[in-house]
Amino acid sequence: MIFELIEPLSFTLAVLVVLCAFFIFGVSGFGSSIVSVPLLVQVYPLRVVVPMMVVIDICASLYVGRKSYGDANIQELKWLFPFSLMGMVLGIFLLVEAPSEPLLLILGLFAAINGVRVLVQRNIESRDPISKWWAVPFGFFGGAFTALFATGGPIYVSYLGLRINNPKVLRATMAFAIFMLTFLRLTLMLVTGLILSWQVIGLAILLMPVAFLGIWSGTHIHTKLSNAAMRIAYGSILVFSGAMLLVRQIT
Repeated sequence: MIFELIEPLSFTLAVLVVLCAFFIFGVSGFGSSIVSVPLLVQVYPLRVVVPMMVVIDICASLYVGRKSYGDANIQELKWLFPFSLMGMVLGIFLLVEAPSEPLLLILGLFAAINGVRVLVQRNIESRDPISKWWAVPFGFFGGAFTALFATGGPIYVSYLGLRINNPKVLRATMAFAIFMLTFLRLTLMLVTGLILSWQVIGLAILLMPVAFLGIWSGTHIHTKLSNAAMRIAYGSILVFSGAMLLVRQIT
């Protein structure tokens, strides 16, 4: 029942986690799930947390996107999404059938290493983009982790960050990517029945106002950040989220 999910201590932790996660989303255009899921699964079941974040993420992406989607690089996403969809089909299967620990450990390492790379290169204003054929592995594994744990954001920002130099365009492209991927996840979870739960829907409704407060605050901070500061924000999110996943798996 939904009342079991709003036990005061657990729900207070969920409110703080969601507020922080969507503040980060407002600043960067991604990061809500990779920050929140490793913490929320400490108090709620994975099969409640992941579908709940799908519901909140799709509303959050619509809220952010109404102002920023015009800046998104749609051509990059057209190349990326077909491989993402293939990965998401595999991810939904693994969510139902496979153990999560080894995959979360791999994702944590990947996120942390790429976060360090972004921080080291934060003052580089221009560089040659990597080949678009890297969209095949990045898209596939990003889709798989997005479906599995709602944590594919670091994979996508790692790829798009090596293709797009403009932080404003990168943020808008990530926000649009999160919306489209969340919509695909929503469709797959409706088909499999994972999202058709009063626990999932009720908790999402209760936490939605907190998410919008976080987004509003983060969006106002974003407008004041320089290019180097945006890279520091991206890199810090990747390192933090990767470290959280690693600590959770090790402990």
